[in-house]
Amino acid sequence: MIYYLIVTIMVIISLMLVGVILLQQSKSGGMGTAMGQSAMSAAFGGQGADKLLTKITAGLAGTWMFLALLINFLTHPDVDSSISVESVVSQRANPTEQVVSEPVTSNPSFNETTSSDSGK
Repeated sequence: MIYYLIVTIMVIISLMLVGVILLQQSKSGGMGTAMGQSAMSAAFGGQGADKLLTKITAGLAGTWMFLALLINFLTHPDVDSSISVESVVSQRANPTEQVVSEPVTSNPSFNETTSSDSGK
């Protein structure tokens, strides 16, 4: 449960991080001017909006990195916790139960006709 909650929070922070980065002012104006950069500049002053967006970006990026490390150390609910040495990829590649299938037998009359034809 906690694993899925942290992954959900990380996805939300990722989307917020993309949005804040797109709102930042670039040298040519960029996406920030289309999304209301002039209104933010009027509210926070000439450089106030840029400084605020930079601080928000740094905070979101730091939180994203922390959550990435936390997810790495958490155990995924679908993985068997008794095997802690192997990676998740090798645990899923090696199933716990081996399924043995019996070979399909062909029609015996078909084998007799092909063997008698090959002898001619």
